[in-house]
Amino acid sequence: MALSKAESASQIRTVAIDMVAMERTRQIQEEGFDFDHDDQHAEEELAAAAAFFITPSTLCPDVCVSTEDYGLEVIPLLQLIGRGAWNGIDREDLADAFYEAACPALDRRINVLTKGLALGVAELERLLRLREATDQGEDA
Repeated sequence: MALSKAESASQIRTVAIDMVAMERTRQIQEEGFDFDHDDQHAEEELAAAAAFFITPSTLCPDVCVSTEDYGLEVIPLLQLIGRGAWNGIDREDLADAFYEAACPALDRRINVLTKGLALGVAELERLLRLREATDQGEDA
């Protein structure tokens, strides 16, 4: 029996939320981006990084840059910003040819969006911890 439109939407929502939760867990366990790490980003860098990953490619103009071997390369502006602003974080893993060949554009976009949403969750967690600490400080 086929799922109704509402059941299908609910199932997709659950999958999306689970994907973000799994990415956030990966960021903590594999990358070491735990609460202590995140709390060091008090200038909303996590929100900026989330926005960086979430920004649609249609809002990301291409720019021409010089390569190390004095050639020219056309890359998305946000990728260029990411290289300098966030220590080499790229929206897509363009250096890995296998990844490019094995992962269709839609899947890459889903992966990038999932990373951005997980970064947004990290920022939300940081702000909630800050609010809790502020509330406790007021009660003391």
